[in-house]
Amino acid sequence: MLGHRVLKLALALFAGALVATAGAANWKDLRVDASSEAAFRHSLDSFKKELSPERQQVFTAALADIWLEGTAQAKTEQREFSVAEYYRQLDGLSYEQVVTFTDPTGETAKQRYEDAKRNISSYSPPPAPTPGTLGQRTGRAHEELESADLLKTREGGPVTHDGRSVTEDQRKSTPR
Repeated sequence: MLGHRVLKLALALFAGALVATAGAANWKDLRVDASSEAAFRHSLDSFKKELSPERQQVFTAALADIWLEGTAQAKTEQREFSVAEYYRQLDGLSYEQVVTFTDPTGETAKQRYEDAKRNISSYSPPPAPTPGTLGQRTGRAHEELESADLLKTREGGPVTHDGRSVTEDQRKSTPR
């Protein structure tokens, strides 16, 4: 259980808002400090501050891969993969060493980086509704529901809420 919490912690530190930072020149010099849980957290914060959003995604996925590979290896050896082992594997590693840990060719990291670039550059958040617009639409919807406005069928003929046909006289007398 503790191992899953550490993995979740590592992933949560990188999964938040992916904001690019101005001084990202030092990311290549960073090393993972996994000498303790606090040091590991601080180390991950440092990476988060220095890495671009794309590199954050690649790094986070690599950390998860290392955990999963360690867990799978331990399972084949009929033992449990510990947080201490995970920390030992990561302690002192650079970004490049982390992202190529489970795939020394670097192909996985390259593909993830390209995917992240595509996803981040193509993402444009939907415009936030203005309070007036959202309030007006909501208000109109409530008015229509409360006034029992007539429903239209696919054929275009007016019907009541329970599907009965409505004559022209009934439609005129319905308050709006």
